[in-house]
Amino acid sequence: MTQIKVGAFLFAGIMILLVTVFTIGSNSSLFQEVIEVQSYFDSVQGLNKGAVVSLAGVKIGNVENIAFDENRNLVRVTSVIDSSFRSKLRTDSRVEIRTQGALGDKYLYVTPGSSEEFVTNDSELVADYGNDILSVISKRGNESEHIFDILKDLKTITHALAENNKVGHVTNNLEKASANLVQLTEQLNKTVKSGSLDRSAAKLEKILDKVDRGEGTLGALINDNSVHERIKSILGAGQKSQQVRSILKSSVEE
Repeated sequence: MTQIKVGAFLFAGIMILLVTVFTIGSNSSLFQEVIEVQSYFDSVQGLNKGAVVSLAGVKIGNVENIAFDENRNLVRVTSVIDSSFRSKLRTDSRVEIRTQGALGDKYLYVTPGSSEEFVTNDSELVADYGNDILSVISKRGNESEHIFDILKDLKTITHALAENNKVGHVTNNLEKASANLVQLTEQLNKTVKSGSLDRSAAKLEKILDKVDRGEGTLGALINDNSVHERIKSILGAGQKSQQVRSILKSSVEE
């Protein structure tokens, strides 16, 4: 009889220990009421079971399962959410994979929605793609290596300039150019304020008016049609001009 009691006690203790280990491993309480929500991603690289589910920075649950969905050809992520936060999850809430900490741990970040309808058990939270730099680099894969190559080249160039004291030279040139630009701007401001630019424009306008009215030599040349016809007749006499050039050429040769 005593052996039976001892065996029953050991069995009960082992069961309690197993339940405790299972509860701790699943990051949930044995008597905690939860709901399950589904999300679908094209890639869940770095996301593991047990990862934290956060609502605007507050932990509300954990990732329960990650599996490939044959129907959608996407990865289905099942999350277990504390039911006390169900009123905070709306049907238009969005979930995305983000990176946390220097080690790059992945977690699910949920944004509160504005819809009046709440999520229910086995509802779907629509997935968004992460916008943080680590998520973008992780998603782009090998393409992100070009960014690091460019940064490495930039570091090499900067180091070479620093060794040859070229940085100071470039800085001095920029300072001189900036000073010259300031001086030029001041001169232009003085010119505008003194009114010399306006006076020059007024004089030019008077000259153009006189030319347009036919006053002066330039005005006569532009407005007198007879002058135009004379020049045209001189330039148009191609054969005579050719003969004159031939005579002059032969005279020079003799």
